[in-house]
Amino acid sequence: MNKIYLQNIIYNSGDVFLPEKIKKILLTDLIGTSKKTFYISGWSIVHFINGILIGYIYLYLKGDRSVYMSVYMFKLFLLHTLWEFWQILIGMAKPYKLTGRSNLIDSIMDTILFMLGAYIVRKYY
Repeated sequence: MNKIYLQNIIYNSGDVFLPEKIKKILLTDLIGTSKKTFYISGWSIVHFINGILIGYIYLYLKGDRSVYMSVYMFKLFLLHTLWEFWQILIGMAKPYKLTGRSNLIDSIMDTILFMLGAYIVRKYY
Protein backbone atom coordinates (compact mmCIF):
# COMPACT_ATOMS: atom_id res chain seq x y z
CA MET A 1 0.00 0.00 0.00
CA ASN A 2 1.59 3.27 -1.01
CA LYS A 3 2.00 6.20 1.35
CA ILE A 4 -0.33 8.63 -0.49
CA TYR A 5 -3.15 6.06 -0.55
CA LEU A 6 -2.78 5.53 3.20
CA GLN A 7 -2.73 9.30 3.83
CA ASN A 8 -5.96 9.67 1.82
CA ILE A 9 -7.64 6.93 3.85
CA ILE A 10 -6.63 8.56 7.13
CA TYR A 11 -7.71 12.02 5.95
CA ASN A 12 -11.08 10.81 4.68
CA SER A 13 -11.76 9.07 7.99
CA GLY A 14 -12.31 12.57 9.40
CA ASP A 15 -15.51 12.83 7.37
CA VAL A 16 -16.40 9.20 8.01
CA PHE A 17 -15.76 8.37 4.34
CA LEU A 18 -18.82 10.28 3.13
CA PRO A 19 -19.17 10.88 -0.61
CA GLU A 20 -18.22 14.37 -1.83
CA LYS A 21 -21.84 15.25 -2.74
CA ILE A 22 -23.01 14.64 0.83
CA LYS A 23 -20.05 16.52 2.32
CA LYS A 24 -20.89 19.49 0.10
CA ILE A 25 -24.52 19.45 1.25
CA LEU A 26 -23.44 19.28 4.91
CA LEU A 27 -21.33 22.41 4.45
CA THR A 28 -24.49 24.39 3.67
CA ASP A 29 -25.38 27.01 6.29
CA LEU A 30 -28.86 26.37 7.73
CA ILE A 31 -29.08 29.12 10.34
CA GLY A 32 -27.16 32.33 10.06
CA THR A 33 -24.34 32.63 7.62
CA SER A 34 -20.71 31.70 7.68
CA LYS A 35 -19.94 35.34 6.94
CA LYS A 36 -21.22 36.31 10.40
CA THR A 37 -20.10 35.24 13.84
CA PHE A 38 -22.66 32.46 14.33
CA TYR A 39 -24.03 29.81 12.02
CA ILE A 40 -25.40 26.28 12.05
CA SER A 41 -24.53 24.06 9.11
CA GLY A 42 -25.46 20.55 8.13
CA TRP A 43 -22.39 19.34 10.03
CA SER A 44 -23.80 20.94 13.18
CA ILE A 45 -26.94 18.85 12.80
CA VAL A 46 -24.80 15.73 12.26
CA HIS A 47 -23.02 16.38 15.59
CA PHE A 48 -26.37 16.86 17.37
CA ILE A 49 -27.81 13.63 15.90
CA ASN A 50 -24.61 11.75 16.73
CA GLY A 51 -24.96 12.92 20.33
CA ILE A 52 -28.44 11.41 20.39
CA LEU A 53 -27.41 8.16 18.70
CA ILE A 54 -24.20 7.57 20.64
CA GLY A 55 -25.88 8.57 23.90
CA TYR A 56 -28.71 6.14 23.24
CA ILE A 57 -26.33 3.33 22.27
CA TYR A 58 -24.29 3.94 25.43
CA LEU A 59 -27.37 3.78 27.65
CA TYR A 60 -28.76 0.77 25.79
CA LEU A 61 -25.52 -1.20 26.05
CA LYS A 62 -25.05 -0.16 29.67
CA GLY A 63 -28.52 -1.56 30.37
CA ASP A 64 -28.78 0.48 33.54
CA ARG A 65 -31.09 3.45 33.79
CA SER A 66 -29.39 4.64 36.96
CA VAL A 67 -26.27 5.85 35.13
CA TYR A 68 -25.29 9.09 36.82
CA MET A 69 -25.68 12.10 34.56
CA SER A 70 -22.21 13.40 35.45
CA VAL A 71 -20.49 10.09 34.58
CA TYR A 72 -22.49 9.72 31.37
CA MET A 73 -21.81 13.29 30.24
CA PHE A 74 -18.11 13.05 31.11
CA LYS A 75 -17.64 9.85 29.12
CA LEU A 76 -19.43 11.24 26.08
CA PHE A 77 -17.56 14.54 26.37
CA LEU A 78 -14.30 12.60 26.44
CA LEU A 79 -15.34 10.53 23.42
CA HIS A 80 -16.27 13.60 21.39
CA THR A 81 -13.14 15.47 22.44
CA LEU A 82 -11.04 12.54 21.21
CA TRP A 83 -12.91 12.69 17.89
CA GLU A 84 -12.27 16.42 17.54
CA PHE A 85 -8.61 15.87 18.45
CA TRP A 86 -8.38 13.15 15.77
CA GLN A 87 -9.77 15.56 13.18
CA ILE A 88 -7.23 18.22 14.19
CA LEU A 89 -4.41 15.65 14.15
CA ILE A 90 -5.16 14.50 10.60
CA GLY A 91 -5.75 18.05 9.37
CA MET A 92 -9.48 17.56 8.80
CA ALA A 93 -10.76 20.10 11.34
CA LYS A 94 -12.32 22.93 9.44
CA PRO A 95 -11.17 26.47 10.22
CA TYR A 96 -13.84 28.85 11.41
CA LYS A 97 -15.37 30.18 8.21
CA LEU A 98 -15.46 33.82 9.30
CA THR A 99 -11.76 34.13 10.06
CA GLY A 100 -10.44 31.35 7.83
CA ARG A 101 -8.23 30.12 10.66
CA SER A 102 -8.40 28.47 14.08
CA ASN A 103 -10.71 25.50 14.35
CA LEU A 104 -11.27 26.12 18.07
CA ILE A 105 -14.66 27.83 17.61
CA ASP A 106 -15.84 25.09 15.25
CA SER A 107 -14.70 22.37 17.67
CA ILE A 108 -16.45 24.07 20.59
CA MET A 109 -19.73 24.43 18.67
CA ASP A 110 -19.53 20.80 17.50
CA THR A 111 -18.98 19.66 21.07
CA ILE A 112 -21.84 21.77 22.45
CA LEU A 113 -24.26 20.36 19.89
CA PHE A 114 -23.05 16.78 20.45
CA MET A 115 -23.43 17.17 24.21
CA LEU A 116 -26.88 18.73 23.79
CA GLY A 117 -28.01 15.65 21.85
CA ALA A 118 -26.48 13.37 24.49
CA TYR A 119 -28.14 15.36 27.30
CA ILE A 120 -31.58 15.11 25.70
CA VAL A 121 -31.26 11.33 25.38
CA ARG A 122 -30.16 10.93 29.00
CA LYS A 123 -32.85 13.26 30.29
CA TYR A 124 -35.70 11.43 28.52
CA TYR A 125 -34.36 7.83 28.31
